[in-house]
Amino acid sequence: MPVPKPHQFIVRLLATVCLTIPNLLWAQNLKETFDFANHLYEKRDFDGAANTYRRVIFFDKKEEFRKQCYKNIADCLYATQNFEEAADYYELAFYQQKTDSLKAEILFRKLSCFLLTNNFEYAEIELFSLPENLSESQKRRKTFYAAVLHFSTDRYKEAKKEFISLIDSTDLEAKQKIHELFAKNEKISRLNPKTAQTLSMILPGLGQFYAGDVKNGFNSFLLTGGIITWGVLTAINSAARFDVFITMVPWFQRYYMGGYNKAAIIAENQKKKRRAKVYNQLLDVVSK
Repeated sequence: MPVPKPHQFIVRLLATVCLTIPNLLWAQNLKETFDFANHLYEKRDFDGAANTYRRVIFFDKKEEFRKQCYKNIADCLYATQNFEEAADYYELAFYQQKTDSLKAEILFRKLSCFLLTNNFEYAEIELFSLPENLSESQKRRKTFYAAVLHFSTDRYKEAKKEFISLIDSTDLEAKQKIHELFAKNEKISRLNPKTAQTLSMILPGLGQFYAGDVKNGFNSFLLTGGIITWGVLTAINSAARFDVFITMVPWFQRYYMGGYNKAAIIAENQKKKRRAKVYNQLLDVVSK
């Protein structure tokens, strides 16, 4: 085997040093970057922390810190209400957890993300993915999330049972309140946008009154009635009755059709508004 010449040996040695030292320095810098990300996280600078954790992931080829970053990024995104992206990072973090309890915590976070973004189909998948061996506090959280999911997807009988099960058995007042709120919710369900629309077709403004919007009901009635009155009086006192009719019809059509279509929208909005109020009251009862 030929012995390398002195200058070749020196070149190889320098090349090795040049390749090794930057790697050592970068490993040290990577640790400092990770620590800095943790510092930002503790200071609640969640945007800065998330971006710094991402930098660690990008440069961490040996995966020394990468696995620890996924959950932290997800928590940062959750804190800044970027729930869709947070769910993606919780998915990555799930596979890094070593115990069933920690995995369950990640699933709860994902479930929360999907509920907050109204992605109820995925929320239900996460709910069924929770393991059986949950702690008592985790079982309660599972019931709570199930109640929220079922209420949000109009499965009120299931939601009612779950909300009641969250109340202490001795707290009869709270249980009675739950029953009252679900009775109120049942009445809200009877508010029908199609009925509101039909009523306003029969008499402008009547659908708005049915939905509980008195102001818009009066506006619709007065505008439509005013146009008809103006058209009739003008036609009576004018020889050009056909011209009056042609002028009146587009305005009548605009306010009449607009009125009954708006009645349906108002009814739907009122329904959502009242149901949201009931939902918030339910949360207040179970949180006490």
